Amino acid sequence: MKITHIETDILRLPRVEVNGDGLQDTLLIRVHTDAGIVGIGEAHTVPTVLKAIIDAPVSQSTGQGLGQLLIGRDPRDINALWSLMYGCSTTYGRRGVVIQAISGIDIALWDILGKVCGQPIHRLLGGARRDRLRAYASDLSPETPDAIVARAQSHVAKGYTALKFGWGKLGANVRDDAAFIARVRGAIPEETDIMLDMGTPVPLQDALWLADALAEHRVSFLEEPLSPDDLDGFAALTARARTPIATGEKETTRFGFRDLIERGGLRIIQPDIARCGGITEAMRIIAFAELRGVTVIPHCWASDILVSATAQVLSTLPEAPWLEYNATDNPLKRRLLTEPIAVTDGFVRVPEGPGLGIELNEDTIAEFRWTP
Repeated sequence: MKITHIETDILRLPRVEVNGDGLQDTLLIRVHTDAGIVGIGEAHTVPTVLKAIIDAPVSQSTGQGLGQLLIGRDPRDINALWSLMYGCSTTYGRRGVVIQAISGIDIALWDILGKVCGQPIHRLLGGARRDRLRAYASDLSPETPDAIVARAQSHVAKGYTALKFGWGKLGANVRDDAAFIARVRGAIPEETDIMLDMGTPVPLQDALWLADALAEHRVSFLEEPLSPDDLDGFAALTARARTPIATGEKETTRFGFRDLIERGGLRIIQPDIARCGGITEAMRIIAFAELRGVTVIPHCWASDILVSATAQVLSTLPEAPWLEYNATDNPLKRRLLTEPIAVTDGFVRVPEGPGLGIELNEDTIAEFRWTP
């Protein structure tokens, strides 16, 4: 079996705003083979940049486009292909956007392997420990406290037992942030888990104050309160904060997560499988975290392609507290698959079909396909 070509499609909503919604556009990746098997993947960052990295021609030995590297190679050699892409992009890569492009291709390669074997990806990773995952409703923060409370109650009414709000006006005044969390806590069942995602960094002293305030309302974790590069700040914050601190959605490779854990003191990390290096690198990151007793709660704010990839991985872990689930009304989330991945009674079933266990809705792709 050989790879014949890699197809990349930018999917984009008709109106894209400057806000925290990372699913206003995405890059759909399809790896085609001479056996007629097509692997599906998704890379999650600025799709025009990702597309250029995949489609680029050779510049020099350690500066090559990813797509042309793989033509004619066996897609089942996932480890070798990951190393090939990493090694041939070291001049302009090693971290960041190149790894994000590798992520999408890697997901597609695992999808191919599963389809060849007639097994879901979790079986290829050693088998699932659970067939469903507890989902938390992940949502953008509405403009007003009243609207936030109403949204929280709506999520609970739909069966969610955990929820997270993020971005919006968070960080402008951490005392306001603590006040609205207090209102949410008082308006939903006591056993419901609450998380808060700052989205943008605040000063260390504000983060320390907020972490103490949120502890009074049993917030499960405070996400991304500092710059992703402020490892010294994270070390100080994690050492003193009464609320658990989480971060990692913007980080890539095991080397970046080693820094977060060893230098930043993080006890909760959030690798995004469509950014951190794909399923292959995610499993390395998870193994490193497990050795150090660090909890892995992946970031998962993209289409159902990423939801399936994340569920495949999470289902195999000894502990899997939550699956992040984009609870917004977004057509790239709701309509990209012929059978969307849904939440039932607060849980998501792990797809059991071969590979990712999903089928794309070509009408949705045609509707949102975008050309620069």
